[in-house]
Amino acid sequence: MYGVNSSCYIRIPFEIAASELADLSSLVLKARYDDGFIAYINGVEACRVMFDGSPSWNSSATANHSDLDAVELEPFNASAALGALRAGRNLLAIQGLNAGSTSSDFLISVALLGGQGAGGGTPSGVSATAVRYDGALTLDKSTAVKARVLSGTTWSALADVVFAVGPVAEGLRISEMMYHPVDPNAEYVELTNVGAETINLNRVRFTRGIDFAFGDVELAPGQYVLIVRDMATFEATYGAGLPVAGQYGGRLDNSGERIELQDAARQVIDDFRYRDGWYGLTDGVGFSLTVRDPAASRSLDEKTSWRPSARLGGSPGFDDRGVVPELGAVVINEILAYPGAGQSDWIELHNTTDGPIDVGGWFVSDDGADLQRYEIATGTVIGPGGYLLLVQDETFGNAGDPGCRVPFGLSREGETVRLHSGAGGDLTGYSVQERFGASQAGVSLGRHVKSTGGYDFVPLVVPTPGAANAAPQVGPVVISEIMYHPAAPDQVQYVELCNISDAPVTLYDEALGLAWRFADDPDNPEIELPLKGNAPVMLAPGRCLLLVKDLLSFSLTHAVPDDIAVLAWGPGTLSHGGERIEISKPIAAAGDGGVAWIGLDRVAYSDHLHPQDSAADADPWPIEADGQGLSLHRIDPTAYGNDPANWKAAVPSPGIR
Repeated sequence: MYGVNSSCYIRIPFEIAASELADLSSLVLKARYDDGFIAYINGVEACRVMFDGSPSWNSSATANHSDLDAVELEPFNASAALGALRAGRNLLAIQGLNAGSTSSDFLISVALLGGQGAGGGTPSGVSATAVRYDGALTLDKSTAVKARVLSGTTWSALADVVFAVGPVAEGLRISEMMYHPVDPNAEYVELTNVGAETINLNRVRFTRGIDFAFGDVELAPGQYVLIVRDMATFEATYGAGLPVAGQYGGRLDNSGERIELQDAARQVIDDFRYRDGWYGLTDGVGFSLTVRDPAASRSLDEKTSWRPSARLGGSPGFDDRGVVPELGAVVINEILAYPGAGQSDWIELHNTTDGPIDVGGWFVSDDGADLQRYEIATGTVIGPGGYLLLVQDETFGNAGDPGCRVPFGLSREGETVRLHSGAGGDLTGYSVQERFGASQAGVSLGRHVKSTGGYDFVPLVVPTPGAANAAPQVGPVVISEIMYHPAAPDQVQYVELCNISDAPVTLYDEALGLAWRFADDPDNPEIELPLKGNAPVMLAPGRCLLLVKDLLSFSLTHAVPDDIAVLAWGPGTLSHGGERIEISKPIAAAGDGGVAWIGLDRVAYSDHLHPQDSAADADPWPIEADGQGLSLHRIDPTAYGNDPANWKAAVPSPGIR
């Protein structure tokens, strides 16, 4: 229809038995529509909406009908066509009308209902349970109302409407989910009233994930209500007397799924997808997934809106905030995994707050299956903005330390360090982890906070144990320009590398016989290019190397100086939406003769439409580089590269600095 016609003809055949037809006293057409329609039954007009006059094959609706008003089926009296019905086959014909041929959407969804009443629709057909009213009705909870009007001896069509009572959608929030408990039957979902007045949850229901509809349940401000998978298991686990509204159908998916909650009028209260990879503690260990602040405006699709419960087993029916510090209060700030001769691995923790934090009884580990390998000594306090240094030979690798349950060291090839709060020898709900890559000898890795508010864990210029982190290492070779979405076909995509040092750099390791490499995703690359032509590539100071999708297409589009080396990666393309790209060099792995790769420079670019780690929930990358003819240019090649503040969109200049 788009751009062609604003009318659509719809024909819906249906059948009526003679016995049913004899008792019909009224007709009602219920419709969701955008923007209007004319309905006919066996050629007789039954009703019309948003149209006046005589229709033609290309008629338009007289006005727009809001999408918000097209959510529910709206009843229309169609009894004018009652006499046109016949026993057997009938036809409901509808001319659907859009406000114009370039309207962005179109909707016709109908149901035809016949009303039956004894004595041809006389008052004697009134149900014994019907309630007669001739004034206002007061509803104290959301209620479905079915009503007719008697005019003389004839009943009107049935009006079937749900009235939503009270600020339910404004006040009700999902606050906690035990989606993967140790006992599969101990699942529960907790909701709370964050509003200022008592609400009644009648007809509130879960429409995705699990199946449950609330009955006549009142919830005062600040109170909680629970629904559970199995009442017997829940009470055996948590005891009786908690505010449980009932059992739900189905189960919460251990791997994550979409959850939707609607009020009585089908207004969405919460709609989100949780994920099992957000926190290891909530995925089968026994902690619940808890909303950090149910009353705050938030997107529950984001990990940062959630936290693990403070205690094992969760907090069904009560608020456990304040039991452990807020996430981000204590971080793994810096590690040294490849120390020099005579030195030791170390892990540095940092208190980011302006108050002291007692980390005595907390746990550090490098094993996701054993989170309690080392217990920090009781009474250990990190002062405001302070640091705690854990040295392997003295603490987590020292079997003589009372807190060392399983001695461990850090892998120079990279792994994950985990920090969890604890009390009385058991885990509690504060949880952070830091994954790091392969290390060079004597080089520490640490947090570097970017202009977006997010951070990267990267090699630092110098180790700074017990003090604020030094700047990230940059160079000697960096990614200096990215053409990820050319106006021409993707065959002319390219990435420019530049030697920013004052000495020549050979992109090859003679001892290992391996060239450096470029990849678009180091963990699962679609593009993986060894940086070597017929011979190892050597970049003089200030010189560039071009990596292109296709040599012929690139050369037909761009003129490049003759002394600039160009390598083609062939299969795979750079993502238009954004992705991580990286150059890395090989190093010998410890002990087994294998090879590890150290990331020298990486950029996680974006197209301005995909927020990643911005605290403002915005994408600061320049949109002009997304198919508009410009490329991304690194503003200061000597400054840290994986930060949108150091990039701009500009005219492509491959190989020219």
